[in-house]
Amino acid sequence: MKIVSTLSLFILIGFASTTAAAVPSPSNSTVPPCLVMCPAGDVANDIVVRDFANNPITASSVVLDFSSCASVVFCPSQPAGIALDLPSRTLRSFTDASGTAHFPARVGGTCGANGVRVYADGVLLAFRALASPDQNGDFDVTAVDQAILGGKLGGTDPTADFDCNGTVDAADQAFVAAHLGHTCNDPTPNAASSWGRLKLIYR
Repeated sequence: MKIVSTLSLFILIGFASTTAAAVPSPSNSTVPPCLVMCPAGDVANDIVVRDFANNPITASSVVLDFSSCASVVFCPSQPAGIALDLPSRTLRSFTDASGTAHFPARVGGTCGANGVRVYADGVLLAFRALASPDQNGDFDVTAVDQAILGGKLGGTDPTADFDCNGTVDAADQAFVAAHLGHTCNDPTPNAASSWGRLKLIYR
């Protein structure tokens, strides 16, 4: 009985060590083809982290790095489970039991192709663009943003391609229209002075 118990203990320790040492696999993990965020925090971006055996990783630290995105602005308060680090311009969340990190982040402004870096436990998973109905990054979706998007119609600008189909079209216009009036709802926008102005699962 003692031998069996000891053996079971070693098996459990070995399993725990293997789980703890799981390394995220960029090829097996899932990142949306583009990131879409609204100041109201009503757009979900789900990132699924898997290891090289294609197993989901629980409690993986997923970071969205916007340090190369000067025009992106962050609402001071973020939804529960999302940590904002303003100096480093990053958002962090942890994966659940299914390996999924949820980012219904409250963000305005845009970032071009490959501007946002997505990490899991320090491993680079992907580069992505950011599109927001708050096109000018003033924390308020208005007719001004509709006009800005209008200037991108017919093109391939990923900062206005909300359905990630490669073209800025009527569907993207409808998306912005559906978010009109959405704001940060924080009394004082939290932005670094150097910014210059205050302003869905895919493999």
